[in-house]
Amino acid sequence: METPRLLAAPAGSGDLGALQAVLEAAPSYHRLADGTPARPGAAADLLADAEADADRRLWLLWLRPGRLAAGVLDLQLHWPDPDDAHVRLLLLREALHGRGLGREATEGLEAVLRAEGFRALRLSVADENDGARAFWERLGFGTAARLADAVTVYEKLL
Repeated sequence: METPRLLAAPAGSGDLGALQAVLEAAPSYHRLADGTPARPGAAADLLADAEADADRRLWLLWLRPGRLAAGVLDLQLHWPDPDDAHVRLLLLREALHGRGLGREATEGLEAVLRAEGFRALRLSVADENDGARAFWERLGFGTAARLADAVTVYEKLL
């Protein structure tokens, strides 16, 4: 996937340093999700989990032209339904927040999925993550379900 400012490339074992750097550059997310900073080895674990699932895609988002690893996109294909995709994680370095890169990455992803015949894009957000909820709602995602563990599932038809 390419957008005007981003190049999404599959993450591989040669990208572990860049992937770990992105995870560490988003401390607020990790404090909210895990209560601690990104731990050493988090990138290796994320990559191993993704590689173990044929329907999962893990991309590094490279900022052009300098080729800085700006973010990560973790996507589950064909879930929960065969024509749906589910964003497991869209994470940008905190220093890059507020520049429209999340919107750009999402719109690029939507275009790719639409071209591949997917029907909907979904994601889940914990109630305490106000920033993520506001971001996805600004992009036109609506509530598809509420889960018992204080999580909202958002959906956008493609």
